[in-house]
Amino acid sequence: MAPQWHIAFCNVTFTEYAGVTYRDYYGSPAVMLEAQLAAKAFAEQRFGVGRFIHPHVDSPSCGFASFLGMPVVVPEADEVPYVDTTRPPITDVADADLIRLGDPRSTGLMAQRWAAWQYYREQGYDVRFGGYGGSVVSIACEISGNSVLAGMVENPAGARRLLEVVVEAEEAVAAFDASLCGEEYRGFTYTGDDFSGLLSPELYRRFAVPCYQRLHAGQERRFMHSELLRAEHLRIARDEVGITEFHGAGCKNLTLLEMHDIMGDRFWTQLTPQEMLELSPAVIDDRIRELAQSGSAYVQLYPGRGTPEEHMEAAIAAVQRECPGGPV
Repeated sequence: MAPQWHIAFCNVTFTEYAGVTYRDYYGSPAVMLEAQLAAKAFAEQRFGVGRFIHPHVDSPSCGFASFLGMPVVVPEADEVPYVDTTRPPITDVADADLIRLGDPRSTGLMAQRWAAWQYYREQGYDVRFGGYGGSVVSIACEISGNSVLAGMVENPAGARRLLEVVVEAEEAVAAFDASLCGEEYRGFTYTGDDFSGLLSPELYRRFAVPCYQRLHAGQERRFMHSELLRAEHLRIARDEVGITEFHGAGCKNLTLLEMHDIMGDRFWTQLTPQEMLELSPAVIDDRIRELAQSGSAYVQLYPGRGTPEEHMEAAIAAVQRECPGGPV
Protein backbone atom coordinates (compact mmCIF):
# COMPACT_ATOMS: atom_id res chain seq x y z
CA MET A 1 0.00 0.00 0.00
CA ALA A 2 1.40 3.39 -1.03
CA PRO A 3 -0.88 6.12 0.35
CA GLN A 4 -0.79 9.57 -1.18
CA TRP A 5 -0.89 12.89 0.67
CA HIS A 6 -2.69 16.19 0.30
CA ILE A 7 -2.96 19.57 2.04
CA ALA A 8 -6.38 21.20 2.47
CA PHE A 9 -5.78 24.93 2.48
CA CYS A 10 -8.91 27.08 2.85
CA ASN A 11 -10.23 30.48 3.97
CA VAL A 12 -8.59 30.27 7.40
CA THR A 13 -5.11 29.87 5.92
CA PHE A 14 -5.68 32.16 2.92
CA THR A 15 -6.57 35.06 5.20
CA GLU A 16 -3.81 34.33 7.70
CA TYR A 17 -1.07 33.96 5.10
CA ALA A 18 -2.28 37.05 3.23
CA GLY A 19 -2.82 39.15 6.37
CA VAL A 20 -6.44 40.10 5.63
CA THR A 21 -9.63 39.86 7.70
CA TYR A 22 -12.55 37.58 6.88
CA ARG A 23 -14.71 40.69 6.39
CA ASP A 24 -12.37 42.05 3.73
CA TYR A 25 -11.85 38.62 2.18
CA TYR A 26 -15.55 37.96 1.72
CA GLY A 27 -16.40 41.59 1.05
CA SER A 28 -14.47 42.00 -2.19
CA PRO A 29 -13.75 39.58 -5.07
CA ALA A 30 -10.51 41.46 -5.71
CA VAL A 31 -9.33 40.98 -2.12
CA MET A 32 -10.40 37.32 -2.22
CA LEU A 33 -8.37 36.62 -5.35
CA GLU A 34 -5.37 38.61 -4.11
CA ALA A 35 -5.46 36.75 -0.78
CA GLN A 36 -5.54 33.36 -2.47
CA LEU A 37 -2.63 34.28 -4.73
CA ALA A 38 -0.66 35.71 -1.80
CA ALA A 39 -1.34 32.55 0.24
CA LYS A 40 -0.21 30.40 -2.66
CA ALA A 41 3.04 32.36 -2.92
CA PHE A 42 3.62 32.15 0.84
CA ALA A 43 2.90 28.40 1.00
CA GLU A 44 5.33 27.78 -1.84
CA GLN A 45 8.10 30.03 -0.54
CA ARG A 46 7.84 28.91 3.10
CA PHE A 47 6.87 25.24 2.78
CA GLY A 48 7.21 24.32 -0.90
CA VAL A 49 3.52 23.36 -1.18
CA GLY A 50 1.91 26.21 -3.10
CA ARG A 51 0.64 23.73 -5.70
CA PHE A 52 -2.23 22.83 -3.36
CA ILE A 53 -3.77 26.32 -3.59
CA HIS A 54 -5.84 27.20 -6.65
CA PRO A 55 -7.80 30.43 -7.14
CA HIS A 56 -11.52 29.75 -6.78
CA VAL A 57 -14.78 31.45 -5.88
CA ASP A 58 -15.19 31.10 -2.12
CA SER A 59 -18.00 31.78 0.36
CA PRO A 60 -18.67 30.94 4.01
CA SER A 61 -20.49 27.69 4.77
CA CYS A 62 -23.68 29.61 5.53
CA GLY A 63 -23.96 30.63 1.87
CA PHE A 64 -26.33 27.90 0.75
CA ALA A 65 -28.64 28.31 3.74
CA SER A 66 -28.84 32.03 2.95
CA PHE A 67 -29.96 31.10 -0.58
CA LEU A 68 -33.00 29.46 1.06
CA GLY A 69 -33.83 32.44 3.26
CA MET A 70 -31.67 31.85 6.33
CA PRO A 71 -30.44 35.12 7.87
CA VAL A 72 -26.68 35.52 8.19
CA VAL A 73 -24.60 37.30 10.83
CA VAL A 74 -21.52 39.14 9.61
CA PRO A 75 -19.43 39.76 12.76
CA GLU A 76 -17.55 42.97 13.38
CA ALA A 77 -14.73 40.84 14.82
CA ASP A 78 -12.41 38.90 12.53
CA GLU A 79 -14.71 35.88 12.34
CA VAL A 80 -16.35 33.95 9.52
CA PRO A 81 -20.02 34.88 8.81
CA TYR A 82 -22.52 32.38 10.23
CA VAL A 83 -26.24 31.63 10.16
CA ASP A 84 -28.52 33.38 12.64
CA THR A 85 -30.03 30.34 14.36
CA THR A 86 -32.57 32.52 16.18
CA ARG A 87 -34.41 33.37 12.96
CA PRO A 88 -34.91 30.30 10.77
CA PRO A 89 -37.34 30.83 7.86
CA ILE A 90 -39.57 28.00 9.14
CA THR A 91 -39.90 26.18 12.47
CA ASP A 92 -42.30 23.42 11.39
CA VAL A 93 -41.79 20.99 8.51
CA ALA A 94 -45.47 21.43 7.66
CA ASP A 95 -44.37 24.76 6.19
CA ALA A 96 -41.76 23.24 3.88
CA ASP A 97 -43.33 24.75 0.77
CA LEU A 98 -42.84 28.24 2.18
CA ILE A 99 -39.15 27.80 1.35
CA ARG A 100 -38.62 29.35 -2.05
CA LEU A 101 -35.76 28.81 -4.47
CA GLY A 102 -34.16 32.09 -5.44
CA ASP A 103 -31.88 33.19 -8.25
CA PRO A 104 -28.21 32.19 -7.83
CA ARG A 105 -27.25 35.57 -9.25
CA SER A 106 -29.12 37.63 -6.66
CA THR A 107 -30.36 35.63 -3.65
CA GLY A 108 -28.55 35.64 -0.32
CA LEU A 109 -24.80 35.16 -0.33
CA MET A 110 -25.10 33.54 -3.76
CA ALA A 111 -25.16 37.09 -5.10
CA GLN A 112 -21.61 37.52 -3.79
CA ARG A 113 -20.58 34.30 -5.51
CA TRP A 114 -22.02 35.61 -8.77
CA ALA A 115 -20.08 38.86 -8.45
CA ALA A 116 -16.92 36.95 -7.58
CA TRP A 117 -17.37 34.48 -10.44
CA GLN A 118 -17.68 37.32 -12.93
CA TYR A 119 -14.62 39.05 -11.50
CA TYR A 120 -12.44 35.93 -11.58
CA ARG A 121 -13.44 35.22 -15.17
CA GLU A 122 -12.66 38.82 -16.12
CA GLN A 123 -9.20 38.31 -14.60
CA GLY A 124 -8.65 35.24 -16.76
CA TYR A 125 -9.37 32.49 -14.22
CA ASP A 126 -11.53 29.66 -15.55
CA VAL A 127 -13.34 28.94 -12.28
CA ARG A 128 -16.58 27.16 -11.37
CA PHE A 129 -19.47 28.95 -9.72
CA GLY A 130 -19.81 26.27 -7.01
CA GLY A 131 -21.71 26.96 -3.81
CA TYR A 132 -23.41 23.58 -3.46
CA GLY A 133 -22.24 20.42 -1.70
CA GLY A 134 -25.08 18.00 -1.07
CA SER A 135 -25.47 19.00 2.60
CA VAL A 136 -29.13 18.09 2.56
CA VAL A 137 -29.83 17.17 6.19
CA SER A 138 -27.49 19.87 7.49
CA ILE A 139 -29.20 22.61 5.46
CA ALA A 140 -32.66 21.31 6.38
CA CYS A 141 -31.69 21.52 10.07
CA GLU A 142 -30.48 25.10 9.66
CA ILE A 143 -33.48 26.47 7.78
CA SER A 144 -36.01 24.72 10.05
CA GLY A 145 -34.44 25.45 13.42
CA ASN A 146 -33.69 21.70 13.67
CA SER A 147 -37.42 20.91 13.57
CA VAL A 148 -36.77 18.56 10.64
CA LEU A 149 -35.31 16.06 13.13
CA ALA A 150 -38.51 15.83 15.18
CA GLY A 151 -40.50 16.03 11.98
CA MET A 152 -39.03 12.76 10.75
CA VAL A 153 -40.96 11.06 13.55
CA GLU A 154 -43.96 13.35 14.01
CA ASN A 155 -44.60 14.41 10.41
CA PRO A 156 -42.60 12.18 8.04
CA ALA A 157 -44.30 13.54 4.93
CA GLY A 158 -43.46 17.12 5.90
CA ALA A 159 -39.85 16.23 6.72
CA ARG A 160 -39.50 14.40 3.42
CA ARG A 161 -40.90 17.39 1.57
CA LEU A 162 -38.42 19.76 3.25
CA LEU A 163 -35.54 17.51 2.24
CA GLU A 164 -36.92 17.43 -1.31
CA VAL A 165 -36.94 21.24 -1.39
CA VAL A 166 -33.29 21.30 -0.33
CA VAL A 167 -32.38 18.69 -2.95
CA GLU A 168 -34.21 20.73 -5.61
CA ALA A 169 -32.24 23.80 -4.59
CA GLU A 170 -28.93 21.88 -4.69
CA GLU A 171 -29.74 20.61 -8.16
CA ALA A 172 -30.77 24.07 -9.34
CA VAL A 173 -27.48 25.66 -8.29
CA ALA A 174 -25.46 22.76 -9.70
CA ALA A 175 -27.33 23.02 -13.01
CA PHE A 176 -26.70 26.79 -13.05
CA ASP A 177 -23.00 26.14 -12.50
CA ALA A 178 -22.92 23.60 -15.32
CA SER A 179 -24.70 26.00 -17.68
CA LEU A 180 -22.08 28.69 -17.06
CA CYS A 181 -19.44 26.22 -18.24
CA GLY A 182 -21.43 25.11 -21.29
CA GLU A 183 -22.16 21.73 -19.72
CA GLU A 184 -25.22 19.66 -18.94
CA TYR A 185 -25.95 18.88 -15.29
CA ARG A 186 -25.26 15.17 -14.68
CA GLY A 187 -25.47 14.73 -10.92
CA PHE A 188 -23.15 15.12 -7.96
CA THR A 189 -19.78 13.45 -7.54
CA TYR A 190 -19.55 14.80 -3.97
CA THR A 191 -21.92 15.07 -1.00
CA GLY A 192 -20.89 16.49 2.36
CA ASP A 193 -23.52 16.32 5.08
CA ASP A 194 -22.26 16.26 8.66
CA PHE A 195 -25.65 16.48 10.39
CA SER A 196 -26.93 13.27 8.78
CA GLY A 197 -25.00 11.33 11.42
CA LEU A 198 -27.47 12.67 14.00
CA LEU A 199 -30.08 10.32 12.55
CA SER A 200 -30.50 6.75 13.68
CA PRO A 201 -29.46 4.25 11.01
CA GLU A 202 -33.16 3.56 10.37
CA LEU A 203 -33.96 7.25 9.83
CA TYR A 204 -30.76 7.67 7.83
CA ARG A 205 -31.92 4.94 5.45
CA ARG A 206 -35.46 6.35 5.19
CA PHE A 207 -34.66 10.05 4.81
CA ALA A 208 -31.02 10.75 3.93
CA VAL A 209 -30.28 7.88 1.56
CA PRO A 210 -32.97 8.74 -1.03
CA CYS A 211 -31.59 12.30 -1.19
CA TYR A 212 -28.06 11.10 -1.85
CA GLN A 213 -29.25 8.53 -4.36
CA ARG A 214 -31.00 11.27 -6.31
CA LEU A 215 -28.06 13.68 -6.18
CA HIS A 216 -25.49 11.06 -7.19
CA ALA A 217 -27.62 9.57 -9.97
CA GLY A 218 -25.69 9.56 -13.23
CA GLN A 219 -22.26 9.57 -11.62
CA GLU A 220 -19.94 6.62 -11.10
CA ARG A 221 -17.66 8.44 -8.67
CA ARG A 222 -19.55 9.09 -5.44
CA PHE A 223 -17.40 10.82 -2.84
CA MET A 224 -18.93 11.44 0.61
CA HIS A 225 -17.86 13.47 3.64
CA SER A 226 -19.89 13.19 6.84
CA GLU A 227 -18.22 13.61 10.22
CA LEU A 228 -20.88 12.20 12.56
CA LEU A 229 -21.50 8.85 10.87
CA ARG A 230 -21.08 5.58 12.72
CA ALA A 231 -20.10 2.25 11.19
CA GLU A 232 -23.68 1.22 10.42
CA HIS A 233 -24.34 4.52 8.61
CA LEU A 234 -21.18 4.08 6.53
CA ARG A 235 -22.18 0.55 5.51
CA ILE A 236 -25.58 1.86 4.42
CA ALA A 237 -23.92 4.65 2.44
CA ARG A 238 -21.60 2.14 0.75
CA ASP A 239 -24.29 -0.44 -0.03
CA GLU A 240 -27.34 1.72 -0.76
CA VAL A 241 -25.88 5.02 -1.97
CA GLY A 242 -22.96 3.32 -3.68
CA ILE A 243 -20.30 5.71 -2.41
CA THR A 244 -16.92 4.95 -3.92
CA GLU A 245 -14.78 7.08 -1.56
CA PHE A 246 -15.26 8.29 2.00
CA HIS A 247 -13.58 11.38 3.40
CA GLY A 248 -13.10 10.28 6.99
CA ALA A 249 -11.74 13.55 8.35
CA GLY A 250 -12.85 14.43 11.87
CA CYS A 251 -15.02 11.33 12.17
CA LYS A 252 -15.05 10.92 15.94
CA ASN A 253 -17.61 8.09 15.83
CA LEU A 254 -15.63 5.92 13.40
CA THR A 255 -12.30 4.22 14.02
CA LEU A 256 -9.63 3.85 11.38
CA LEU A 257 -10.16 0.09 11.52
CA GLU A 258 -13.90 0.45 10.90
CA MET A 259 -13.34 2.72 7.91
CA HIS A 260 -10.83 0.25 6.49
CA ASP A 261 -13.09 -2.75 7.10
CA ILE A 262 -16.02 -1.04 5.35
CA MET A 263 -14.30 0.89 2.55
CA GLY A 264 -11.09 -1.06 1.96
CA ASP A 265 -8.48 1.54 0.98
CA ARG A 266 -11.09 3.90 -0.46
CA PHE A 267 -11.07 6.39 2.38
CA TRP A 268 -9.22 9.54 3.44
CA THR A 269 -7.69 10.28 6.82
CA GLN A 270 -6.74 13.70 8.09
CA LEU A 271 -4.54 15.48 10.61
CA THR A 272 -7.16 17.99 11.77
CA PRO A 273 -6.63 21.72 12.45
CA GLN A 274 -6.85 21.08 16.19
CA GLU A 275 -4.23 18.33 15.98
CA MET A 276 -1.93 20.49 13.87
CA LEU A 277 -2.28 23.27 16.42
CA GLU A 278 -1.98 21.29 19.65
CA LEU A 279 0.20 18.23 19.01
CA SER A 280 3.95 18.50 19.32
CA PRO A 281 6.09 17.85 16.23
CA ALA A 282 7.05 14.44 17.63
CA VAL A 283 3.43 13.44 18.23
CA ILE A 284 2.46 14.79 14.80
CA ASP A 285 5.04 12.45 13.34
CA ASP A 286 3.58 9.48 15.22
CA ARG A 287 0.01 10.40 14.29
CA ILE A 288 0.79 10.64 10.58
CA ARG A 289 2.54 7.29 10.70
CA GLU A 290 -0.63 5.83 12.24
CA LEU A 291 -2.81 7.38 9.53
CA ALA A 292 -0.51 6.24 6.73
CA GLN A 293 -0.49 2.67 8.07
CA SER A 294 -4.29 2.53 8.55
CA GLY A 295 -4.93 1.21 5.06
CA SER A 296 -6.27 4.52 3.71
CA ALA A 297 -5.41 5.68 0.23
CA TYR A 298 -4.92 9.31 1.26
CA VAL A 299 -3.55 11.23 4.24
CA GLN A 300 -4.56 14.88 4.37
CA LEU A 301 -3.16 17.80 6.34
CA TYR A 302 -5.63 20.53 7.30
CA PRO A 303 -3.82 23.54 8.79
CA GLY A 304 -5.96 26.08 10.62
CA ARG A 305 -5.32 29.59 11.82
CA GLY A 306 -2.40 29.76 14.22
CA THR A 307 -0.78 26.48 13.17
CA PRO A 308 2.86 26.89 14.28
CA GLU A 309 5.25 26.81 11.37
CA GLU A 310 7.33 24.10 13.03
CA HIS A 311 4.20 21.94 13.25
CA MET A 312 3.52 22.49 9.57
CA GLU A 313 7.09 21.59 8.71
CA ALA A 314 6.92 18.42 10.82
CA ALA A 315 3.64 17.36 9.22
CA ILE A 316 4.90 17.89 5.67
CA ALA A 317 8.12 16.00 6.40
CA ALA A 318 6.10 13.13 7.89
CA VAL A 319 3.70 12.72 4.97
CA GLN A 320 6.56 12.93 2.49
CA ARG A 321 8.25 10.08 4.34
CA GLU A 322 5.21 7.95 5.26
CA CYS A 323 3.15 8.33 2.05
CA PRO A 324 5.25 6.90 -0.80
CA GLY A 325 2.43 7.50 -3.29
CA GLY A 326 3.38 11.18 -3.30
CA PRO A 327 1.19 14.29 -3.39
CA VAL A 328 -2.27 14.29 -4.92
